[in-house]
Parts: sequence; structure tokens; C-alpha cells
Amino acid sequence: MGKSITTQQEFSKLEQRLIQTADDATNCLKVLKGNLSEFDSRHKLFFVNTSKFYLRSDIRAAKDRASELRAAANQIAECEAPSESEITASRSAMHATADALNELARSARTYDKKNLKSKGITGVVTTLCGGKKQAKKETKTSKGKDPAGMDNNRVGSEGILRAPDTVEEVVTTTLSDCFSGFRELQHQIATSEKSLSPLFADSTNPAV
Repeated sequence: MGKSITTQQEFSKLEQRLIQTADDATNCLKVLKGNLSEFDSRHKLFFVNTSKFYLRSDIRAAKDRASELRAAANQIAECEAPSESEITASRSAMHATADALNELARSARTYDKKNLKSKGITGVVTTLCGGKKQAKKETKTSKGKDPAGMDNNRVGSEGILRAPDTVEEVVTTTLSDCFSGFRELQHQIATSEKSLSPLFADSTNPAV
């Protein structure tokens, strides 16, 4: 009985965390679209040459992946007895969303290489230009960790916050500023999974 109640409580928390993370990601993508438009306007980029146009499919894909988080939450809400199936769905949705957000940064870097250099627009995010080693780190980071945990060197030599100089920086800065990440969701998934074990209820309800 104790196990059942505890498990239901933990999965209820997981359901809410999935919804919150989905909402955070969706709202962040809305902010990103606005920031990209501002970047395009500042650099006098128009029509198909804009960063917003170039990243539209990646933004749409990230939004679709975020909706999978809400679908996983609905699966928990509709199930009669929480099981490993809900854990798998939650973890899969989290990884897919993280990968989609990381792909946004990679696509932004590609845009910078193709477009900004030819237009004489310079500027780099130093922590994200480490070549192959950095790419490997990003791949590892996507597995459930916070893709928005990227350092963005936006403070100029005079200590004044400056506007992003590259589209990649726009993306990573927006993620850092507007998205809370996956750490809390990852923790709740792990806790909910543990609650399926009979030993979990015993550890949370010690004998008096």
C-alpha cells in the first residue's frame, strides 16, 4: 500500500515536471524567434538570407520534440498503474528535446559559416569553437543533460553586456537565459523510477 501511494506521488511530480519543461522549452523557442528577427534587422539581413528563415525547420523540430514531453505527461495521467513504460517515454522525450535544442546551435553555427563570414560580420563564442573535441562534448551533453548550460562570453572588454555577434551566440544565449534545462526533470525521472522498487517505500517510511 505504502509503495503504491509513494509511487503515485512521485509519478504525479514527474507529470508536472514534464509539462513545466515542455512549456519552458516552447516559450524559449518563441523568444528565440524574436531574438533572431532582431539579429537579422541589426545586420540588415532580409528574406531567405535571414537566420530566422534558415533555422525555421530546426525551431519547428525542437517545438515538436518539446510536445513529446507533454505527450509523456499525458501517458502518466492516463495510466492506471505507473510502470517502467512511462519512465522510458519520459526519458526518451527528454533526450529527443535536448538533441533538438543542441541541433539548433549546430545549425546556427553552419549558418554563420555560410553567410556571416561572406558579409564581413565577425565575432565568435569562444567556448563553442573548439572544433571536434567541442562537438564530442556537445553530443555527450545532449543525453539528458542541460543543452543550455553553455557559457556565452557576452561581456565586452569594458564590462558592458553586448549584443550577440553570431547566430550561434543568439541561440546559445537565449537557451541559457530563457530555458531552465533538464536537470530537475532528469532527477524526477530517476526518483520516479526508483519508486517502482519495493525497497523505495521502505526507505522513505522507516519503521518507528
